[in-house]
Amino acid sequence: MFLPREEADELFGKLDRKEATVLVGPRRAGKSTLAMQMLSLWKQIRGEGVFVDLEQPGPPQTFHDLDHAVSGLKKGSLVVLDEVQNVDGWEKWTRKTIEEEKYHFIITGSNSKLLSGEAATSLAGRAIPYKILTLSFRDFRKWSGNGIKEYLAMGGYPECVKRPEERKELLNTYFELAVLKDVAARYGMREVSALRSFATIALSEIGKKLNIPKTASRIGVSPPTARQFFAGLEAAFLILSVPAFDRSPRERETSLKKVYAYDLGMRSAVSISESEDIGRIWENAVAIELVRRGYSLSYLGGKNECDFLAEKMGERMAVQVCSEDDLPERELIGLEQGMRARPGSSGLLITPNMEESRECKYGKIKVIPLLKWLLEVL
Repeated sequence: MFLPREEADELFGKLDRKEATVLVGPRRAGKSTLAMQMLSLWKQIRGEGVFVDLEQPGPPQTFHDLDHAVSGLKKGSLVVLDEVQNVDGWEKWTRKTIEEEKYHFIITGSNSKLLSGEAATSLAGRAIPYKILTLSFRDFRKWSGNGIKEYLAMGGYPECVKRPEERKELLNTYFELAVLKDVAARYGMREVSALRSFATIALSEIGKKLNIPKTASRIGVSPPTARQFFAGLEAAFLILSVPAFDRSPRERETSLKKVYAYDLGMRSAVSISESEDIGRIWENAVAIELVRRGYSLSYLGGKNECDFLAEKMGERMAVQVCSEDDLPERELIGLEQGMRARPGSSGLLITPNMEESRECKYGKIKVIPLLKWLLEVL
């Protein structure tokens, strides 16, 4: 019995096309289960299919194992390749099979770089990626019946939602697996203790600008090594970085990035912060939901900071998050400055309870409670 996920219907409707559907996201976020759910529905409606688990213990698998796994399948069957990054040569094998129009594909992986490098070259135009993150608040509420307070504390890892009494243990296990397997082993990093410390610090500093040289000094590694840690943790979907908005690419690259947790439950489990800053927790929840909705993000720094400048397919939006009941004037000024920085941007102000429409000289502003915004069905 599969619990429903909002991504399932949209993705299932796209499986008939020639291109492979690639699901990337955090380890244990539910990519494999979602793929199995779509495979089960495919078998009921369309015909044959097979689930190929490529994370089984044992010697490294090769494309010859893929040939064996699909042998005997009818043309037009659905093939699920789960955690495909573990197979050497999977890119060329998949490209060849797609070009022969033998099967339809779902491919899963726990690294944002899955379709980079050789894979990007081999599968250019033949694979379409989708981010599958931990559960949205919409699905969290359906699964658990709990509210926004619990979601901000527990996060959305599916097994943690189903087994809340084991949440802490599960999250610590996921953290260790991501650090050891998805980052250290994948990138050949030997300073595992320092990597773990860096990840813990980053997850404790959500919504803040992370100074990598200072953090490197704190954990006893060089700045280049700390930058490798940062890139690896982001590729493994443990942390999300948001760059400063600058017109100059050079300035954008050298400005400090703000850091967020891809899942707030993970942050709660490993954080060493002595205080709970509800404003930053709200900001984190909004950042991840914007990414889930397909936006790319930056932030506007300076005296009147705007939390996010979001962009998607030509749509521009300045976003400000305020967890206070009384709306400080600085929040509105920051939002307006965000709209000004990118002409044509609409404004989105997320609040505890206030809901209204406003206008300023830079455009229209939508004011909406966090709960209602997180429950929007897109």
